[in-house]
Amino acid sequence: MKDDILLREQNLSQKCGDRLCKIFDPTTDLGAYILGILWGAFSISDEGYWLRHRDRWYIEVVKQYFRIASCGHESHSNTGTQWRLKITRAADVAAVKTILERYGWTPRKAPERPYPHGPLDDRGFVRAWVELHGSADVTRIGRKRTLTPRLRVYGNRVLMDDINRVIATGTGLPLRTLQKTVNEATVALYYYGKSFRTVVDWLYAGAELYNLLVRARFEGVLRGNENI
Repeated sequence: MKDDILLREQNLSQKCGDRLCKIFDPTTDLGAYILGILWGAFSISDEGYWLRHRDRWYIEVVKQYFRIASCGHESHSNTGTQWRLKITRAADVAAVKTILERYGWTPRKAPERPYPHGPLDDRGFVRAWVELHGSADVTRIGRKRTLTPRLRVYGNRVLMDDINRVIATGTGLPLRTLQKTVNEATVALYYYGKSFRTVVDWLYAGAELYNLLVRARFEGVLRGNENI
């Protein structure tokens, strides 16, 4: 499968070893990236948790990292196709619940979603969030309506306040004004042109694990403008 190939290329099995990845350390790039996936794609079910996303790759990462036995499946609805992984085995639920509670996770539709508590490799966490909840395209800006690459990142206002600060601190870019969306609880960060390039370079510098196709999509949009 394509997803297995992408995981092998980044040696996730070697990073975890032949045992269950019980030593979860979000102060490392890998641990923080995994936490970012949990933060951005988990929801509560009657029996445990759901992991949902359009890209199957994130399902496979979590399955392999935590050695979860259940299989993901494809779900179709009016909003499109989505991959889902239902986590119900007691040991798996307990392991994930411990992590989420330790770092202050709240469900996706909660009125306020905080940034994780405690020591954290911010870049790894934010990289996962941007991959899960970011979009890249080209738009016209300025008086000359110049075609310019654009990165938009969406999330709960409370969480995005902190992500805004983390990106500004890590890249040296000024803080962005959070942009309103049709959902009152959700806001967006916008990065254009060279700022988009700066964010991508920072996110992937020294990265232990990332979605190769998402990064390629970002790079493809940026390469569409020879001035970046």
